[in-house]
Amino acid sequence: MPSQKKRPVTLTAADREALVRVTTTGVHPASMIRRAQVLLALDTSTGEVDPVEVIAARLGVSGETLRLVAKRFAETSGDIWATVGRRQRE
Repeated sequence: MPSQKKRPVTLTAADREALVRVTTTGVHPASMIRRAQVLLALDTSTGEVDPVEVIAARLGVSGETLRLVAKRFAETSGDIWATVGRRQRE
């Protein structure tokens, strides 16, 4: 997958725990939950990552969504909250 090679997603244990909490507890917007699931699926710190097609089918998203979330994670310098949250208006 090009985005994993160009923009690997490596999460710390605290980031992983926070994203798991977002996906399993509380009330959060669906887009935030979806992005958190994508980051967890693309995380390379836990080992080998599945191919894009497998992750996309499992999460019910497109390969483009995976690429965009990985790109936004790289652009925000690994800030998970800036990645999963909404962008602020200028």
